[in-house]
Amino acid sequence: MIKDIPSGSEFDSAAKAQFDFAWDIVISFLQLLEEAKDSIEVEDEDEKAFWETTRQRILTSLIITQQGVELALKGKLVAVSPYLLISGNHSDWPKDIDGSGVSYSEFRAIDAQDLIRVHDTVHETKLDSGFSELFEKLRKLRNKAMHTVDKDLNVSAQDVVLILLEVHEHLYGNENWIVTRRDFLNNSPATHLYLVNDHLEGLVVKEFLTVFNFLKPAETNRFFHINRRQRLYLCPECKYESDKYESIEPRYAVLRPNEPNSENLFCFVCDSLHPIERMNCLEEDCPGNVVSEEYGFCCTCGVIQGVHKSLNRDRPTACVFNMSVQF
Repeated sequence: MIKDIPSGSEFDSAAKAQFDFAWDIVISFLQLLEEAKDSIEVEDEDEKAFWETTRQRILTSLIITQQGVELALKGKLVAVSPYLLISGNHSDWPKDIDGSGVSYSEFRAIDAQDLIRVHDTVHETKLDSGFSELFEKLRKLRNKAMHTVDKDLNVSAQDVVLILLEVHEHLYGNENWIVTRRDFLNNSPATHLYLVNDHLEGLVVKEFLTVFNFLKPAETNRFFHINRRQRLYLCPECKYESDKYESIEPRYAVLRPNEPNSENLFCFVCDSLHPIERMNCLEEDCPGNVVSEEYGFCCTCGVIQGVHKSLNRDRPTACVFNMSVQF
């Protein structure tokens, strides 16, 4: 008897935990450098030395990412049948010595290089060629990082972020990576110890503002559905949440639809629409005419527009609601 047979969802949870761990490593370095540049003058030589000291840790994040991809693929196979992962001759299988059964984990699993071929054999929808090429590239990079000390093997933190976004898109389709990352932060070890997480939304804002700022326009369009050719505005909710954590300007929201009379801003971090009023900003030097109905500030400069009518409505605004929950 084979016991302790895992489910596809268990493999998925393990895969996403690996992705989150890898993300945590690289995003911390990107933000550390960004914060340093905001406070001191960082010379090119200093930045180069900084990245050199992070090199092995970034390679580790790449290895973890590859492990996550393999777990995700195994989850897709197990969803069809857990026995698709078992490899080797029957004569080599572990024996049930005491009659209590043999744990599934004791069996040899199929090789990583065979995962895509087996997937495409048993699933009606095959993995596309782009993912297959990325998987093979990632597998070879992982093998080099694991088995050599090649000084020419250079993977940047930005590379790992892009790989994570791409593999997550291929493996989980329309599932939002930002939601997954937010869930992990809300269930982090520190949260369970201190039971305080009102700053976490601000942390999510800061992370994805960092990512948004270094991505190319085609990449922000692909992964976040934001056209950088449009005028970018402060997201009202992200600004409110980030002000609890750190004063930053989450300028990545766009009008949707992109029309002169549009009444909503779309934010990819919130993954939602925010109602706006088209009125001229009261700040003398601000040309903005997009004001948040929920929070009463100009989405161009961030200045509160006096006693805003949204604060006097019978229905609670998002701002008032969040405050009531907090206390």
